[in-house]
Order: sequence, then C-alpha cells, then structure tokens
Amino acid sequence: MTPTSPSLSVTLSFANQQTLVETDADYGFTVSISEPQIVDVAVYLSQIGGDATEGDDFDIPHVVTIPAGSTSVSDAITIHADDLVEDTETAVIQIATGLESNVGSIGSQTVTFNIMNLVEGDLAIGLEWDTEGYQFPNGQLFDPTDLADLRLLITDVPYTSIFDGADGGSFETYTLTESSPDGEYYVVADWYSAYDLGDQGFFPLNLTATFDQVGVINGMSFSFANALNSGNSCSSIYFILAKVTKSGDNYTIEEVGENSPVTAAPFIGTATVVTDDWADYDPGETVEIEAGATPYEFWIRSYANPYISNPNTSYMVVTIDPLTGSATVMSNEDFDYGCSQGDVTGSGTVNACAGTIDLVLTFGLGNCGDYADNAFVLQL
Repeated sequence: MTPTSPSLSVTLSFANQQTLVETDADYGFTVSISEPQIVDVAVYLSQIGGDATEGDDFDIPHVVTIPAGSTSVSDAITIHADDLVEDTETAVIQIATGLESNVGSIGSQTVTFNIMNLVEGDLAIGLEWDTEGYQFPNGQLFDPTDLADLRLLITDVPYTSIFDGADGGSFETYTLTESSPDGEYYVVADWYSAYDLGDQGFFPLNLTATFDQVGVINGMSFSFANALNSGNSCSSIYFILAKVTKSGDNYTIEEVGENSPVTAAPFIGTATVVTDDWADYDPGETVEIEAGATPYEFWIRSYANPYISNPNTSYMVVTIDPLTGSATVMSNEDFDYGCSQGDVTGSGTVNACAGTIDLVLTFGLGNCGDYADNAFVLQL
C-alpha cells in the first residue's frame, strides 16, 4: 500500500438542521475516505457557533480517527437532558474542519441543533421542509431554507383566525404552553417567501411536522409530500398539517394534511382583459367581477359588453373546484347577440397568487352557430 491523497466525506444519519427537545439523544455520523491509507487519518470536530454549552447541553468527539487500512469510522454527537428551564439554545458544529492531513479534498458537514427546553405541560411543535425527490432542471442543489421561508401558524378550528405562530429565517418551532387555553388548534404552514428560479420554473415542497412533550410525546412526526408549490406561494395559500386538542397538560394530536381551499374572494373586483379571442373586449379594457352564491363562485358581469342587448342582467357564473383551482363556466341566461340562443360555457383555471383567471369559452348561438375554443384571460 502506498500513500495517496484521498477525498474525505461526511455522511449524516440525520438532517443537518435539527430542532429538538433537550433530552438525551445521539446523532450519528460517518467519516469516510476514498481509499485506505498506510497511516491513521484524524478528522476534527468543532463548535463554530451558537450559545449552547459543550459539556452541559451537548458533547462532541473533537477527533475521530480512521485507522490505517480502513476507509471509514462512525461516531455521534450527544445531546444532554437537564432540569433547567432555559430559552432555546443553538449549537453549530462542523465535522471536518479543514485541519485534516493525509487527505486531498475535504467534504465537511455543518450541522445545527436548536435545543428547546420544555416544562412538562408544554408541547413543542416543529416545521421542516425539503425538495427531496425533485430534480431541478439544471441539476443544481439548494438548501431548503434558501428556497423557501415558511411560517408555522397556530389557528382556530376551522381556520378563520391566527392565534400565534413562528416566523424565523429557517425551520420553525413553536411552543404551545401549558397555560394556553384548552381547546382545538390547527397547526398550519404557509408562505412568507419563495426563491424565484426564473426560467427553471417552480418547485414542490415536502413538509414535516414534529411534536414533543417531555415524558409523554417523543418525536411524533407527520410528513406530507408535495404539500406546497412555489408556483402558488402567496400568503393566501396554506397547508393544514395537524389538529391539536389540548386539555390541561394532555394533548391529542391528529394528522390532517389538507391544502387551503381556492375560494372566489381573491378574484372579486375590477379585472383587466388580457386576451379575448371572441373580441367582445379589447385588451386593456376592464370588467367587473362580483361575489357569487357560494364562497367558490364569482360572476363576471357584462356591464361593459357593447355587443349584447342584455348587459345589465347577463353574466358568466364561474365555479371553482376548491381543491384544484380548476373552474367551470355557465352563463346565467342567454347572452343576446341577436341569435336564437346565447349559451356561454367553458372551463379553465384560476390562480389566487398571480391574480389570473384563464378561461376557454364556447358560445352556443343557435341559428348563428357554435363557436368553441375562445381564450378569455383576465388579470386582477
């Protein structure tokens, strides 16, 4: 065996950002080199940030050694339990600091532990996200917290009001304290911001909610694939993760996993015509949109239509599928173009974040003929 300059890499058995309750726990890792060496290879660990105290809150092996002739060794970072009630503390630890010798390239890992301290009646709630399973078009890799900034909300059931929440710059944590009122709460994720990938398009987010209560609930979690998408990333879009029922210091936690419904409310008002293949309106002209008979219905009024004799009474009824944002169209009465009929039907989609209504209409005009595939696009 002759000495070489192997590459060094670090593999974690956990995600590199952890929010956890301060209980005894080990977080394993493995350091590897690309080929065995004739001498030992020492790999160094160091706390490079955070206010957690080594020895009290956590311990790390400052050196792990890959023996001569071997290609890997495993060890662990240990989190300690204590009885003190403290604020959340953070430990940022680098595995492979760059001080290693007898190696070429070094693929280090930086891990962050947000260590929460709870009293027995508190419930710790965490929110994390990732894009695992999605291949970005140009092959780039992104840190999930660079791609998306989400809020963790605690709301009423059903969701009409926000009681409280967490909105930091990374994965979110919230403590529902023993002194919080008894009752039902939804745990909700929504958007604060999303990274713009430009012509690479949009990306999905997988969500994970975690729950911990000292001595009672340890690491309960629910995961949801493709729960959110950056193509719809405004604050009106949310995802209900779980329902928590609190009674004193007892918590019942139920998985929910529901997207926010798409309602008519964001589309009520004055809309600008972008495209009208039927040519009732020129681009740039406006139409009025009014609330319909249900929360998932709106009416596109015909007040400004110069080609029909009943503009004050006729309108298009647009009904939204609250789960998908797809839409169907049916006129409330014949649009009177002077033909024997005047049915207007169609389908399309609505996008609350973009403020767009994108429809394709068919005009059934009886003795005047049927005219399909007419794009009608509005912008709020």
